[in-house]
Amino acid sequence: MGLLIASFALWGIPDLFSNTGGRAVVTIGDQEIDVVEFDRAYGQRLRQMEAQFGQVIDREQAAAIGIPQQVLQQLVSERSFNMHAKELGLRGSNRQVVTTIHEVEAFEGFDGRFDRTAYENQLAQAGVTPGEFETSLRNDLMRRQLVEALVAAKPAPDALAKSLFRYRNESRKATILSVSAQEVGTVDLPTEDELRAAFDVEKGRFMTPAYKVVAVAEISPASVAKPDEVTDEELEEGYAARLAEFQTPELRDVDLVSFGVNDKELAETFVSRIEAGEPFDTVLSDMTDFQPDEIALGDMSHSDIEQDYNTKVADAVFALTEPGLSAPAQSVFGWHIFRVRSITEPVNRPLDQVANILRQEIAEEKALDAVYDVSVEAEEMLARGAGLQEIATNLQLVFEQATVSREGLLQTGGVVQGAISRHLSDVWALEIDEPVMLEPTDDGGFTLMDVTDEIPPQQRPFIEVQDQLRENLIAERQLAKAGEKAEELAQSLRSGEPIATLAETAGADLLETDWITRSGIGRSNQVAPIVGRLMFQMPVGDVAVERAASGDGYVVVRLDDKKPGNPQTDAAEYEALLDSLSTAMLNDALVQYESALRKDYGVEVNTNLLQQVINPQGAL
Repeated sequence: MGLLIASFALWGIPDLFSNTGGRAVVTIGDQEIDVVEFDRAYGQRLRQMEAQFGQVIDREQAAAIGIPQQVLQQLVSERSFNMHAKELGLRGSNRQVVTTIHEVEAFEGFDGRFDRTAYENQLAQAGVTPGEFETSLRNDLMRRQLVEALVAAKPAPDALAKSLFRYRNESRKATILSVSAQEVGTVDLPTEDELRAAFDVEKGRFMTPAYKVVAVAEISPASVAKPDEVTDEELEEGYAARLAEFQTPELRDVDLVSFGVNDKELAETFVSRIEAGEPFDTVLSDMTDFQPDEIALGDMSHSDIEQDYNTKVADAVFALTEPGLSAPAQSVFGWHIFRVRSITEPVNRPLDQVANILRQEIAEEKALDAVYDVSVEAEEMLARGAGLQEIATNLQLVFEQATVSREGLLQTGGVVQGAISRHLSDVWALEIDEPVMLEPTDDGGFTLMDVTDEIPPQQRPFIEVQDQLRENLIAERQLAKAGEKAEELAQSLRSGEPIATLAETAGADLLETDWITRSGIGRSNQVAPIVGRLMFQMPVGDVAVERAASGDGYVVVRLDDKKPGNPQTDAAEYEALLDSLSTAMLNDALVQYESALRKDYGVEVNTNLLQQVINPQGAL
């Protein structure tokens, strides 16, 4: 029922500003949803989507996928249910409002209890006052009472649910013989005439891929860098500028216990009890709602703690010279006590350890200007009509040329490597009549790409593919022989011969399955889905032959037994099915119920005004 109620539940679109004046976007009976309310709800939906997808969604994008209409329909649904709930005398009491607010995790302080400051801060961030939120919540509670009354009954008939359960949870057992095409013995080898006949039929399968003759030239700072020309002075200056890269700050593996902003005494008591000898975990369990594994923060530096809390808190943690408990320290979030489990000393890598790496990096930085100058020269040569190979030769660029397929296969055999491999998708996207493409690279270099010829797929000659044709024909004959053998075994099985004897004589694999349910077909590792489906099409005692799922043989299946699903022995699963059916039927009922409310009250949408709100620029 949870999903059903959630569609009308407490944290949907707030029913705010229903009496604030302004023009009505939609009218439901004698109630109006004005511009302010719709715009507030629309904005909130956009913020929810941005939080969900992690990217900014503007109103134009939202309108393109129908979000304004979804918001409007949600508002109409909520208002219709609110109006009907009031007519029925339903109300959201003060106690319900308070209880609900106190149960919202977002409104809790660090001690896990309701915190008024957190409550007001959260509402302020959402642009809602406590009064507005509580009015909205009261309406939501009233609406929820109506919906819960509707879903209190279980409309799914027991007889229907039991019949469906018996069918879906029917179980069957079978015995299976497997005949592998690889184990049927020898078959006649195909003659050359048979091979050529097969080649004539299957020529389309034996084509070369399309090829392009591509050329790539590239230059990068790394390829022209001269680390030997970096002076010691430049090296020392570079080390000083990058010092943070070669240092690991002191780290402390910490646990965090927090109390509310007004709970300094509790924090001090926590420390006092532990200093008096009480076990940390005992005091933690006694004074907080947290378990030891829930308070671990792991390794943190002074700057990490300073950024998350403040300098005073970080100083308190790093004042400890050995593992232990910090003094209580305050931040805007409350009072904090850190348990330092271990201390990792800072690590500084001296210049002589990083000199080679640093020298190369400095050389590459110095080469950036030279690479840029080369790119300018390349562009000028392209403008004069120079070819790619000429440009590469004159400017001393790395140059590669190859005839290659889209997949990177060389016409001469093997797989393309090097620069062409790195830029294969880009160069293959070019057409033969396009100009040379010059593209910058992420490392500050650039690449030139060109296509000089295209080779369409070609028919591979018979002599080149005859071995593959021979293997294919042999495999086909082995498979056909396996099918014949499987049919013989099936006939013997129908005649009453023991299946174990048949398996031993034929050298076939024998499998006796466990009970397999109809709903478990495809989820069981015992048999392939194709065999599972076959089992549920056969009468008990019947024998059938089916192609193996792997394609390299056949299976002989004998259905040994079956039993219907039992709602009494599988009570939990039956209840889940009953709930699922009830939810589906209640969802249908709610849709019909809402439709009836809309018809009774009457719903009129001010389309022009709605479009002005959705697209203000378009209304100008």
